[in-house]
Amino acid sequence: MTESDAIEQAPIVITDPDSDRYHTFGYISWWQQEVVRNATALVVGAGAIGNEVLKNLTLMGIGNILVADFDTIEDGNLSRSVLFRSSDRGRRKVDAAAERIKELNPDVKVKTWHGNINFEMGLGVFRHADVIIGCLDNREARLSINRFAYSVGRPWVDGAIQELMGIVRTFQPGTGACYECTLTDRDYQLINLRYSCPLLARENILQGKVPTTPTSASIVAAFEAQEALKLIH
Repeated sequence: MTESDAIEQAPIVITDPDSDRYHTFGYISWWQQEVVRNATALVVGAGAIGNEVLKNLTLMGIGNILVADFDTIEDGNLSRSVLFRSSDRGRRKVDAAAERIKELNPDVKVKTWHGNINFEMGLGVFRHADVIIGCLDNREARLSINRFAYSVGRPWVDGAIQELMGIVRTFQPGTGACYECTLTDRDYQLINLRYSCPLLARENILQGKVPTTPTSASIVAAFEAQEALKLIH
């Protein structure tokens, strides 16, 4: 009998990494998948940025998603929104997004809310969220999110794009300036102009339309989702 034969071999256990779709996230030192699984994210806006945020949160296994939007899908959305298909024309954005979320990850529980955040969405919706993610195209809606978030003491992440530029900001009640603190007199003028007669001819501004690309949307949304996941932890 050789020396190698005399050595007792420990049993080798081979685990299938594919049995856990989230196993690679565990290599991140601070990552806690159970925390992510039990968290609830409210995503307000299901357009270009919102699609990317929802995709990222879904793939990373956040347990509960509430997606809110008042709009329906048009042709222009199809070039910038990864969750929408040509057959979705005319559907509510929240319904199409929810369907794709379940296809991507059946583990995720998703609820939808169809309506205007400024006038129809109450504090109760925000209280259920651990983090709020704004994927909006106008200041007025951001003001509404900001006030709701601070009323219920929830952190929120704001993202915006225009052409090839973008910005992501995080606001946490009680730890610094809020979104409204960052607004200038010019910002308030633009908010008021949305309801003024001189702007009726400028439909693009009234409708919040700005030039955007899927590339800038995906970059900004990635940072938004990442910041939201950090806040959850």
